[in-house]
Amino acid sequence: MKPSKPFTLPRGKIDPDEEDHDASAIAFKAPLPKASDTTIDTSTDFIPNPTSKIGRRQWKDDNADPWQFNAWDNVEWNEEQQKFAEDATMKQAANPVPDEMKVKFNEAPADFWDTFYATRKDTFFKDRAWLRNEFPILEQAVKPDFGPIRIAELGCGPGNTAFPILAANENPDLFLYALDYSSKAVELVKNNSLYDPKKCLGAVWDMSSSDIPQEIPAHSLDVVIMIFCFSALHPKEWSQTVRNLWKMLKPGGTLLFRDYGRYDLAQLRMKGSRFLEDNLYVRGDGTRVYFFDKDELAEIICQNLKEDTPSEFPPIEVPELSQTESGFTLQQPACKFEEVKLVVDRRLLLNRARKLKMYRIWLQGEFRKPIL
Repeated sequence: MKPSKPFTLPRGKIDPDEEDHDASAIAFKAPLPKASDTTIDTSTDFIPNPTSKIGRRQWKDDNADPWQFNAWDNVEWNEEQQKFAEDATMKQAANPVPDEMKVKFNEAPADFWDTFYATRKDTFFKDRAWLRNEFPILEQAVKPDFGPIRIAELGCGPGNTAFPILAANENPDLFLYALDYSSKAVELVKNNSLYDPKKCLGAVWDMSSSDIPQEIPAHSLDVVIMIFCFSALHPKEWSQTVRNLWKMLKPGGTLLFRDYGRYDLAQLRMKGSRFLEDNLYVRGDGTRVYFFDKDELAEIICQNLKEDTPSEFPPIEVPELSQTESGFTLQQPACKFEEVKLVVDRRLLLNRARKLKMYRIWLQGEFRKPIL
């Protein structure tokens, strides 16, 4: 009897021209949607940012030929596409990663990212100069007269967000922290020619750690940037990460966020034996990725932290009054982020040469730590 072969993950083609890790151009097996008067998602009172690319090219009735452009915004799915996505994820769930391998991927996720960056160095991901268009605070912060501002990028990788900011910076009072739990990624940051210890500090830190990094004083940051990194966490790590965000940011500080949305192309193209648990997968290189629903993400980020986090505010002393004298009850301030903006960025990307349709779904948002 031949010995059984050790379990290995099926490999998928990685396209180095893609912004997203392991999301190569695979055609979606559904027809193009019918043209309609699709509009920007207004469920969160979203006011379009004039510099943002989201919602620029709408799918309208007068667009007779969809193949005249490479991309369309806010393309809503029809019932056939929705069913295809649901069926695809059900098939994935029926062929999960074996339990003994799940332990491997969840115990030391940073090791897989170390291997990833040791192999691909700083050439895999594209620089994200476009972020300054999507998040105006980043464009304003680099102006020479903006004033003091402290920014931290979590899951910084080799610095594809940090260094475009530093390259454009004219503000003498801007300081940026570049944090990642991969020591190889931080090594790449420190070896970059733009790395200046007077303007930037690279450090190894797991955002789901029990406390914030020692390099960052509590309640000292104006902005935290999280771009395609929250999805690398296990769901059990989300709450602690949000607590760390709260502790790092000043009152009035802002969280800038972009990550994978539910039923994105990268999720639907996952092969067999990549499924870890609902909407959580392991890529061919061993790194994890989660695909978020909009309402789910809002609940995660804006959860009430008061019960789990020691209050940073002193107790409010309320004098003893009779019920008729008081008439109201004073309560401790709620410790939770405010949702400023959260949108589903739906893109239909078209490869006109090969007639391929690629449906991308991302979540992009801003959250604010309230001033109390």
